[in-house]
Amino acid sequence: NCEGCSITMELIFEGEAWLSIAFSEDGKMIGSEAVIGIPGSIPQKYMLGGYDVSVIQLMPEEQQTLTDASITATNGQTIMKFTKLMSEPGEIEILFGDNEFLWAHGSDATLAYHGNNRAAFSLDLAAAGAAVAEEEVTDPTDPSVEVEEDSVNVPDAIQDPSGGQDCTVNFCDNELTTGFLQKYRINVPDGQDPETCDGCTIDMELIYDGEAWVSIGFSLNGRMIGSEAVIGIPGSTTLKYNLNGYTDNLVQPMPQE
Repeated sequence: NCEGCSITMELIFEGEAWLSIAFSEDGKMIGSEAVIGIPGSIPQKYMLGGYDVSVIQLMPEEQQTLTDASITATNGQTIMKFTKLMSEPGEIEILFGDNEFLWAHGSDATLAYHGNNRAAFSLDLAAAGAAVAEEEVTDPTDPSVEVEEDSVNVPDAIQDPSGGQDCTVNFCDNELTTGFLQKYRINVPDGQDPETCDGCTIDMELIYDGEAWVSIGFSLNGRMIGSEAVIGIPGSTTLKYNLNGYTDNLVQPMPQE
């Protein structure tokens, strides 16, 4: 119930285009409220009355309460930043808990229909905050914090999720879903501790009962956007990718190096 709380957001898009983040009560565009940034102008708050640009209405001047708002498009990258009050009279409240957000971007700097360049997503700000707080409090490298012996996590990767087998010696199995199996082994160099392993590698094998491209992603928060993945497409070399969004054009191969 934080009165006066605000949230600072930064959107980073690999391209030069208008950007938007919207706040919704039901995960749908119509009836939502958005911050839209158009390169060459200041990001502002809008009412989303429909899918046509003519019904994307700028909020009245007295509701334009964003601070530190900017958008820049340089060297093929667009960055929008702003700070917004989480609770404002007559507007959808951003909760320190579960929220429904929507993102969208254009194909260039002219505000127009976004096509498939949009998606809704849920975000629990309380869970994100709690995770950060817990990490700070239980940091075993901080001499000012007492950590009980049984509270220090031992890497799960060295033990087979099906129970018992040492995954540094043999390949362990992890059924991702029906018909899709992951096999992996952790390679620990001699003299290294698995928990602070310098030079450790992992061997993986994905087995899918079908003929299709397959992928395994690595994430800090369990979400696709912002993750990194290894994607294999039959007939081509398996490569590493950055997952910047849900559409094909936002799944970008990492640089050659």
